[in-house]
Amino acid sequence: MKRMAMTLDEFTRSVDAKSLPRVLQMQSGYYFQGSVYELYGREGSFSCGELLKIIGISVPRLIVELQSEGSKSITVDLSLDYPGLFRIVADKRPYTSIQEIVDSVRISPECLGQPEFYCPEKLQLPEGTIQAEESFRLTAIRTEHGDSHVDCEVTRKDSKHIFTVKLSHTGEFYECADDQFYTLGELVEWKMPKGRKRTVTWLCGMKKALIS
Repeated sequence: MKRMAMTLDEFTRSVDAKSLPRVLQMQSGYYFQGSVYELYGREGSFSCGELLKIIGISVPRLIVELQSEGSKSITVDLSLDYPGLFRIVADKRPYTSIQEIVDSVRISPECLGQPEFYCPEKLQLPEGTIQAEESFRLTAIRTEHGDSHVDCEVTRKDSKHIFTVKLSHTGEFYECADDQFYTLGELVEWKMPKGRKRTVTWLCGMKKALIS
């Protein structure tokens, strides 16, 4: 079996929470916040070859790069209970398949877990056609007879239409603009795509912030 070394930061950014618990083997490194050594007020290190069982991932803070016109950007740490509100700036980088979207963003029946996308080309589907640049909302992931797909909802003249798209469907898919405001906690739980940084507009002064 091929083994690949990565940092804990890389692991937490890429792992699917549904796949936990996972066992990792330590190669090297020093760990501060949250370690057992913190109880004694000093840093510590794990031994090479030591096994760690990862049972959950929690995000205590975010690293935010504040960007203002005419001035240098600054980097700050914000805790998740920070009382500010943020608006998402749509990611201009396309996803190249439905599978990539499913692997990157959280999809659930809850309103916050229904990301919205559009495709520059028509999508010819069994239930009909999603027109070029027509927005569609991903509402659920389902597997039937070994074939996985997502349910997509399109609103036309106040009526909703449901389409199914296979995860293997390829093309260019772009995130739609989002006019809602979110707390940092909501961004972390619902709106942070794996492997990508998230740009938001900070309601306080309407500054742009790059969250990683």
